[in-house]
Amino acid sequence: MAAAAWERFVGHRWLPKAAVVVLAAVLVAAFLLVRSERRDAHNAGVLEAACGGVLPRETVRGLLPGDETWELRSDLDLTGPSGRGPRTLVRCSLDWGEYGGLELAAVPVLDAPLRGVRPRDILSAGTAKEPDRATAYRTATTQVTVGCPAGLLGYPRPVTRFRVHASLNHDDGSEVAGAAKELATVVTAVADHVRDRGGCGGPAVKPSDARPGPGRVTESSEESEDSDGVPRACRWFRPGMLDGQWDPAGPDADGVTGDDADACSLSVRRTKPANRYDLTAGVSSVSWRGPLLPEVRTAYGAELAALSPAPEPKSGEKSSVLAVWAESSCSGARTLSRVRVETAVSALAADRADRILDAYLASSDCRAVKVLGKVWK
Repeated sequence: MAAAAWERFVGHRWLPKAAVVVLAAVLVAAFLLVRSERRDAHNAGVLEAACGGVLPRETVRGLLPGDETWELRSDLDLTGPSGRGPRTLVRCSLDWGEYGGLELAAVPVLDAPLRGVRPRDILSAGTAKEPDRATAYRTATTQVTVGCPAGLLGYPRPVTRFRVHASLNHDDGSEVAGAAKELATVVTAVADHVRDRGGCGGPAVKPSDARPGPGRVTESSEESEDSDGVPRACRWFRPGMLDGQWDPAGPDADGVTGDDADACSLSVRRTKPANRYDLTAGVSSVSWRGPLLPEVRTAYGAELAALSPAPEPKSGEKSSVLAVWAESSCSGARTLSRVRVETAVSALAADRADRILDAYLASSDCRAVKVLGKVWK
Protein backbone atom coordinates (compact mmCIF):
# COMPACT_ATOMS: atom_id res chain seq x y z
CA MET A 1 0.00 0.00 0.00
CA ALA A 2 2.84 2.33 0.88
CA ALA A 3 4.62 1.32 -2.26
CA ALA A 4 1.58 2.11 -4.32
CA ALA A 5 1.27 5.51 -2.73
CA TRP A 6 4.92 6.23 -3.45
CA GLU A 7 4.46 5.17 -7.05
CA ARG A 8 1.53 7.53 -7.41
CA PHE A 9 3.55 10.36 -5.79
CA VAL A 10 6.57 9.79 -8.02
CA GLY A 11 4.44 9.50 -11.08
CA HIS A 12 2.51 12.71 -10.35
CA ARG A 13 3.20 15.45 -12.86
CA TRP A 14 4.04 18.34 -10.41
CA LEU A 15 3.78 17.04 -6.82
CA PRO A 16 7.43 15.84 -6.48
CA LYS A 17 8.73 19.20 -7.72
CA ALA A 18 6.47 21.03 -5.28
CA ALA A 19 7.68 18.86 -2.43
CA VAL A 20 11.30 19.64 -3.30
CA VAL A 21 10.52 23.37 -3.34
CA VAL A 22 8.76 23.18 0.04
CA LEU A 23 11.63 21.18 1.54
CA ALA A 24 14.17 23.66 0.22
CA ALA A 25 12.15 26.55 1.61
CA VAL A 26 12.00 24.87 5.01
CA LEU A 27 15.75 24.28 5.00
CA VAL A 28 16.45 27.86 3.97
CA ALA A 29 14.08 29.19 6.63
CA ALA A 30 15.72 27.00 9.25
CA PHE A 31 19.16 28.19 8.15
CA LEU A 32 18.10 31.84 8.26
CA LEU A 33 16.50 31.36 11.66
CA VAL A 34 19.64 29.76 13.08
CA ARG A 35 21.81 32.50 11.55
CA SER A 36 19.47 35.21 12.90
CA GLU A 37 19.55 33.67 16.37
CA ARG A 38 23.34 33.46 16.30
CA ARG A 39 23.58 37.06 15.06
CA ASP A 40 21.19 38.28 17.78
CA ALA A 41 23.17 36.42 20.44
CA HIS A 42 26.43 37.86 19.07
CA ASN A 43 25.02 41.39 18.98
CA ALA A 44 23.67 41.05 22.52
CA GLY A 45 27.15 40.06 23.69
CA VAL A 46 28.66 43.04 21.92
CA LEU A 47 26.20 45.42 23.60
CA GLU A 48 26.87 43.88 26.99
CA ALA A 49 30.62 44.38 26.66
CA ALA A 50 30.83 47.75 24.88
CA CYS A 51 32.07 50.76 26.84
CA GLY A 52 32.41 48.81 30.06
CA GLY A 53 28.84 47.54 29.80
CA VAL A 54 27.27 50.91 30.64
CA LEU A 55 25.41 51.57 27.39
CA PRO A 56 21.59 51.62 27.70
CA ARG A 57 21.03 48.44 25.71
CA GLU A 58 17.44 48.92 24.58
CA THR A 59 18.18 52.44 23.37
CA VAL A 60 21.30 51.39 21.49
CA ARG A 61 19.59 48.29 20.07
CA GLY A 62 16.89 50.56 18.65
CA LEU A 63 19.50 52.74 16.97
CA LEU A 64 21.48 49.97 15.27
CA PRO A 65 20.30 47.87 12.29
CA GLY A 66 18.96 44.57 13.59
CA ASP A 67 19.72 42.71 10.35
CA GLU A 68 23.45 43.44 10.56
CA THR A 69 26.19 41.82 12.62
CA TRP A 70 27.84 44.37 14.90
CA GLU A 71 31.52 44.27 15.67
CA LEU A 72 33.08 45.86 18.75
CA ARG A 73 36.27 47.77 18.04
CA SER A 74 38.47 50.17 19.98
CA ASP A 75 36.88 49.25 23.32
CA LEU A 76 38.52 51.02 26.25
CA ASP A 77 37.46 51.95 29.77
CA LEU A 78 40.08 53.72 31.89
CA THR A 79 37.76 55.41 34.36
CA GLY A 80 38.42 55.30 38.08
CA PRO A 81 41.80 55.22 39.88
CA SER A 82 44.27 54.09 37.21
CA GLY A 83 47.56 55.81 37.98
CA ARG A 84 48.54 58.44 35.45
CA GLY A 85 45.56 60.30 34.02
CA PRO A 86 44.59 58.92 30.59
CA ARG A 87 44.03 61.09 27.53
CA THR A 88 40.88 59.09 26.76
CA LEU A 89 38.59 57.91 29.55
CA VAL A 90 36.18 55.73 27.57
CA ARG A 91 36.16 54.76 23.92
CA CYS A 92 34.16 52.20 21.96
CA SER A 93 32.99 51.67 18.40
CA LEU A 94 30.21 49.39 17.18
CA ASP A 95 30.68 48.85 13.45
CA TRP A 96 28.77 47.09 10.69
CA GLY A 97 29.08 46.92 6.93
CA GLU A 98 31.72 49.06 5.29
CA TYR A 99 31.18 52.42 6.97
CA GLY A 100 28.24 52.05 9.35
CA GLY A 101 28.93 52.53 13.02
CA LEU A 102 28.28 54.05 16.42
CA GLU A 103 31.35 55.78 17.80
CA LEU A 104 31.50 57.03 21.36
CA ALA A 105 34.26 58.53 23.50
CA ALA A 106 34.75 60.33 26.80
CA VAL A 107 37.81 62.59 27.06
CA PRO A 108 39.08 64.94 29.78
CA VAL A 109 39.08 68.63 28.96
CA LEU A 110 42.77 69.47 29.29
CA ASP A 111 43.55 73.16 29.08
CA ALA A 112 46.89 73.96 27.48
CA PRO A 113 49.54 74.54 30.18
CA LEU A 114 50.16 78.20 30.90
CA ARG A 115 53.62 79.74 30.62
CA GLY A 116 52.53 82.55 32.89
CA VAL A 117 49.45 84.18 34.38
CA ARG A 118 49.36 87.46 32.51
CA PRO A 119 46.66 87.96 29.86
CA ARG A 120 49.12 87.48 26.97
CA ASP A 121 50.17 84.11 28.44
CA ILE A 122 46.58 82.94 28.81
CA LEU A 123 45.63 84.12 25.33
CA SER A 124 48.64 82.45 23.70
CA ALA A 125 47.79 79.15 25.42
CA GLY A 126 44.28 79.38 24.02
CA THR A 127 45.63 79.35 20.44
CA ALA A 128 47.60 76.12 20.94
CA LYS A 129 46.58 73.36 18.51
CA GLU A 130 44.52 70.65 20.20
CA PRO A 131 44.86 66.96 19.28
CA ASP A 132 42.10 65.29 17.27
CA ARG A 133 40.80 63.38 20.29
CA ALA A 134 40.10 66.70 22.03
CA THR A 135 38.27 68.26 19.08
CA ALA A 136 36.25 65.26 17.80
CA TYR A 137 33.22 66.42 19.81
CA ARG A 138 32.81 69.40 17.49
CA THR A 139 31.57 67.23 14.63
CA ALA A 140 29.79 64.59 16.74
CA THR A 141 26.06 63.92 16.41
CA THR A 142 25.61 64.53 20.15
CA GLN A 143 27.97 65.71 22.89
CA VAL A 144 27.86 66.87 26.49
CA THR A 145 30.41 68.68 28.65
CA VAL A 146 30.29 67.59 32.29
CA GLY A 147 31.68 69.25 35.40
CA CYS A 148 33.84 67.23 37.79
CA PRO A 149 34.19 69.47 40.87
CA ALA A 150 36.38 67.01 42.79
CA GLY A 151 38.72 66.68 39.80
CA LEU A 152 39.73 63.62 37.82
CA LEU A 153 42.66 61.74 39.35
CA GLY A 154 46.11 61.28 37.89
CA TYR A 155 46.69 64.60 36.13
CA PRO A 156 49.48 67.08 36.94
CA ARG A 157 46.99 69.98 36.88
CA PRO A 158 43.36 69.99 38.08
CA VAL A 159 40.98 68.54 35.49
CA THR A 160 37.43 69.52 36.42
CA ARG A 161 35.61 68.85 33.15
CA PHE A 162 35.24 66.06 30.63
CA ARG A 163 33.28 65.56 27.42
CA VAL A 164 31.31 62.62 26.09
CA HIS A 165 30.42 62.56 22.41
CA ALA A 166 28.75 60.06 20.09
CA SER A 167 28.18 59.79 16.34
CA LEU A 168 25.97 57.39 14.39
CA ASN A 169 26.45 56.80 10.66
CA HIS A 170 24.76 54.67 7.98
CA ASP A 171 26.66 52.01 6.05
CA ASP A 172 27.34 54.60 3.34
CA GLY A 173 28.98 56.90 5.88
CA SER A 174 26.16 59.45 6.06
CA GLU A 175 24.83 60.58 9.43
CA VAL A 176 21.69 58.88 10.74
CA ALA A 177 19.00 61.56 10.84
CA GLY A 178 16.90 61.96 13.97
CA ALA A 179 19.28 60.01 16.21
CA ALA A 180 20.34 62.93 18.43
CA LYS A 181 17.58 62.44 21.03
CA GLU A 182 18.37 58.75 21.57
CA LEU A 183 22.11 59.41 21.54
CA ALA A 184 21.58 61.98 24.30
CA THR A 185 20.48 59.09 26.53
CA VAL A 186 23.57 57.14 25.52
CA VAL A 187 26.10 59.91 26.25
CA THR A 188 24.32 60.66 29.53
CA ALA A 189 24.74 57.06 30.68
CA VAL A 190 28.45 57.10 29.85
CA ALA A 191 28.90 60.52 31.48
CA ASP A 192 27.37 59.31 34.74
CA HIS A 193 29.61 56.22 34.59
CA VAL A 194 32.68 58.47 34.32
CA ARG A 195 31.39 60.70 37.15
CA ASP A 196 30.79 57.77 39.47
CA ARG A 197 34.05 55.96 38.72
CA GLY A 198 36.06 59.16 38.86
CA GLY A 199 34.52 60.38 42.13
CA CYS A 200 33.61 63.69 40.50
CA GLY A 201 30.70 64.73 42.69
CA GLY A 202 28.35 67.42 41.46
CA PRO A 203 24.88 66.98 39.93
CA ALA A 204 23.91 64.03 37.76
CA VAL A 205 23.87 64.52 34.00
CA LYS A 206 20.51 64.74 32.23
CA PRO A 207 19.76 63.95 28.57
CA SER A 208 18.60 67.56 28.20
CA ASP A 209 22.20 68.66 28.92
CA ALA A 210 23.39 67.10 25.66
CA ARG A 211 23.82 69.25 22.57
CA PRO A 212 24.72 68.70 18.90
CA GLY A 213 28.39 69.02 18.09
CA PRO A 214 29.06 72.75 17.53
CA GLY A 215 30.59 72.03 14.12
CA ARG A 216 27.33 70.46 12.85
CA VAL A 217 24.97 73.34 13.53
CA THR A 218 24.75 77.02 12.75
CA GLU A 219 24.12 78.61 16.08
CA SER A 220 22.49 81.97 16.74
CA SER A 221 24.74 84.90 17.43
CA GLU A 222 23.93 84.70 21.14
CA GLU A 223 24.82 81.01 21.38
CA SER A 224 27.87 80.86 19.14
CA GLU A 225 31.22 81.69 20.70
CA ASP A 226 32.40 83.84 17.83
CA SER A 227 29.72 83.94 15.13
CA ASP A 228 30.05 87.73 15.03
CA GLY A 229 33.78 87.77 15.61
CA VAL A 230 33.55 88.35 19.37
CA PRO A 231 34.96 85.50 21.48
CA ARG A 232 32.81 84.25 24.33
CA ALA A 233 35.26 85.62 26.91
CA CYS A 234 34.69 89.13 25.50
CA ARG A 235 30.91 89.06 25.06
CA TRP A 236 30.34 90.96 28.28
CA PHE A 237 31.80 94.13 26.72
CA ARG A 238 29.84 96.69 24.70
CA PRO A 239 31.71 99.32 22.64
CA GLY A 240 29.42 102.01 24.05
CA MET A 241 31.08 101.55 27.44
CA LEU A 242 33.95 103.64 26.01
CA ASP A 243 31.91 105.70 23.55
CA GLY A 244 33.27 103.57 20.74
CA GLN A 245 32.37 101.11 18.01
CA TRP A 246 33.87 97.96 16.57
CA ASP A 247 36.16 98.31 13.58
CA PRO A 248 34.07 98.03 10.37
CA ALA A 249 36.40 95.24 9.22
CA GLY A 250 35.44 93.21 12.28
CA PRO A 251 35.90 93.31 16.05
CA ASP A 252 39.48 93.53 17.25
CA ALA A 253 39.05 91.06 20.11
CA ASP A 254 40.78 87.95 21.41
CA GLY A 255 39.52 85.81 24.27
CA VAL A 256 40.00 82.51 26.07
CA THR A 257 37.80 80.70 28.60
CA GLY A 258 39.49 78.03 30.72
CA ASP A 259 39.12 76.13 33.97
CA ASP A 260 41.49 78.29 36.01
CA ALA A 261 41.58 81.53 34.04
CA ASP A 262 39.59 83.61 31.54
CA ALA A 263 41.09 86.43 29.53
CA CYS A 264 39.99 88.97 26.95
CA SER A 265 41.80 91.71 25.07
CA LEU A 266 39.97 94.11 22.74
CA SER A 267 40.09 97.49 21.09
CA VAL A 268 37.37 99.82 19.79
CA ARG A 269 37.33 102.96 17.66
CA ARG A 270 36.32 106.13 19.46
CA THR A 271 33.23 107.70 17.87
CA LYS A 272 33.91 111.23 19.22
CA PRO A 273 37.65 111.71 19.71
CA ALA A 274 38.63 114.32 22.30
CA ASN A 275 41.99 115.03 20.63
CA ARG A 276 44.18 113.82 17.78
CA TYR A 277 45.45 110.90 19.85
CA ASP A 278 42.01 109.79 20.97
CA LEU A 279 41.33 107.40 18.09
CA THR A 280 41.03 104.06 19.87
CA ALA A 281 40.44 102.70 23.35
CA GLY A 282 41.35 99.30 24.71
CA VAL A 283 40.22 96.97 27.47
CA SER A 284 41.68 93.76 28.80
CA SER A 285 40.04 91.59 31.42
CA VAL A 286 41.31 88.54 33.24
CA SER A 287 40.07 86.35 36.09
CA TRP A 288 42.11 83.74 37.93
CA ARG A 289 40.89 80.91 40.15
CA GLY A 290 42.16 78.06 42.28
CA PRO A 291 45.82 77.05 41.91
CA LEU A 292 46.79 80.15 39.91
CA LEU A 293 46.05 82.64 42.70
CA PRO A 294 49.43 82.40 44.50
CA GLU A 295 51.32 82.82 41.22
CA VAL A 296 49.15 85.83 40.32
CA ARG A 297 49.94 87.56 43.60
CA THR A 298 53.64 86.97 42.94
CA ALA A 299 53.59 88.11 39.30
CA TYR A 300 51.58 91.24 40.11
CA GLY A 301 53.03 91.88 43.56
CA ALA A 302 54.27 95.41 42.85
CA GLU A 303 51.02 96.42 41.17
CA LEU A 304 48.87 95.03 43.99
CA ALA A 305 50.99 96.86 46.55
CA ALA A 306 50.43 100.15 44.72
CA LEU A 307 46.61 99.92 44.68
CA SER A 308 44.63 102.82 46.09
CA PRO A 309 40.92 103.82 46.05
CA ALA A 310 41.43 106.90 43.82
CA PRO A 311 44.97 107.23 42.46
CA GLU A 312 46.06 110.43 40.75
CA PRO A 313 46.52 110.00 36.98
CA LYS A 314 49.84 110.72 35.35
CA SER A 315 49.86 113.87 33.23
CA GLY A 316 51.45 114.69 29.91
CA GLU A 317 50.96 111.22 28.40
CA LYS A 318 49.46 110.27 25.02
CA SER A 319 47.91 107.20 26.58
CA SER A 320 46.49 106.54 30.04
CA VAL A 321 46.18 103.03 31.43
CA LEU A 322 44.14 102.30 34.56
CA ALA A 323 44.00 98.85 36.18
CA VAL A 324 41.22 97.91 38.61
CA TRP A 325 41.39 94.82 40.84
CA ALA A 326 38.66 92.93 42.67
CA GLU A 327 38.13 89.76 44.70
CA SER A 328 34.87 87.84 44.41
CA SER A 329 33.20 84.46 44.32
CA CYS A 330 32.38 83.43 40.74
CA SER A 331 30.41 80.20 40.22
CA GLY A 332 31.33 79.23 43.76
CA ALA A 333 35.09 79.65 43.26
CA ARG A 334 37.28 82.26 44.90
CA THR A 335 38.34 84.58 42.08
CA LEU A 336 40.79 87.42 41.57
CA SER A 337 39.95 89.74 38.65
CA ARG A 338 41.72 92.58 36.88
CA VAL A 339 40.34 95.01 34.30
CA ARG A 340 42.72 97.26 32.39
CA VAL A 341 41.34 100.31 30.57
CA GLU A 342 43.56 102.18 28.11
CA THR A 343 42.48 105.55 26.66
CA ALA A 344 44.10 108.72 25.37
CA VAL A 345 42.07 110.73 27.89
CA SER A 346 42.67 109.81 31.52
CA ALA A 347 39.32 111.25 32.62
CA LEU A 348 37.50 108.74 30.42
CA ALA A 349 39.37 105.79 31.93
CA ALA A 350 38.80 107.09 35.46
CA ASP A 351 35.08 107.63 34.81
CA ARG A 352 34.35 104.28 33.12
CA ALA A 353 36.66 101.79 34.85
CA ASP A 354 34.29 100.95 37.71
CA ARG A 355 31.34 100.42 35.38
CA ILE A 356 33.41 98.24 33.09
CA LEU A 357 34.55 96.12 36.03
CA ASP A 358 30.95 95.78 37.25
CA ALA A 359 29.79 94.62 33.82
CA TYR A 360 32.62 92.12 33.60
CA LEU A 361 31.93 90.55 37.00
CA ALA A 362 28.16 90.55 36.49
CA SER A 363 28.56 88.54 33.28
CA SER A 364 30.21 85.75 35.29
CA ASP A 365 27.58 85.87 38.05
CA CYS A 366 30.24 86.93 40.58
CA ARG A 367 29.10 87.67 44.11
CA ALA A 368 30.59 89.06 47.31
CA VAL A 369 32.64 91.49 45.22
CA LYS A 370 35.37 93.44 46.98
CA VAL A 371 37.15 96.10 44.92
CA LEU A 372 40.80 96.08 46.00
CA GLY A 373 41.74 99.35 44.36
CA LYS A 374 43.14 100.97 41.22
CA VAL A 375 46.53 101.88 39.87
CA TRP A 376 47.66 103.97 36.90
CA LYS A 377 50.20 102.27 34.70
